Amino acid sequence: MKLLFILLPILMLNKECEQTKSSDSSTAIHSEKTSDVMQENTTISYQATTRGFYEKIWVTKDSLTVTNDRNQTEKISYAMQKADWDELMSLLKAVDITTLPEIEAPTSMRDYDGAAFATLSVTQDTLETTSNSFDHGHPPKSIEALVNKVLSMRKAYQKN
Repeated sequence: MKLLFILLPILMLNKECEQTKSSDSSTAIHSEKTSDVMQENTTISYQATTRGFYEKIWVTKDSLTVTNDRNQTEKISYAMQKADWDELMSLLKAVDITTLPEIEAPTSMRDYDGAAFATLSVTQDTLETTSNSFDHGHPPKSIEALVNKVLSMRKAYQKN
């Protein structure tokens, strides 16, 4: 009888652990699917502008689009390579998107026409988050790797 009372709680604890493990794995699968959906519906755009210069770059999972036309009537699109998209998504994961509007620019050359005004925008589904303006070529440290990747991709795709 004592043995029965000892084994019964052990069996009940074992069942609860199995249920917890299965719910943890289903949560992990759900978050992985959500992450994939977010990647599908993510657009990263970079814009730099002054009185005599305009450049806008949009990056989606399928394409990289560039325009130097303020009216955006003349656009050039390039097919996105999967390796570039994956690297961009890993850089984006390292950035806290919610703090984009709060980042401070490290330099202020744009105030006296020493550099173009630049912004970085991230759109996921219908939610768009845009950074404060910063100097083109001198992004804040928190988004520097992401901005440099977008600019390097533009140069590489335009060469090909």
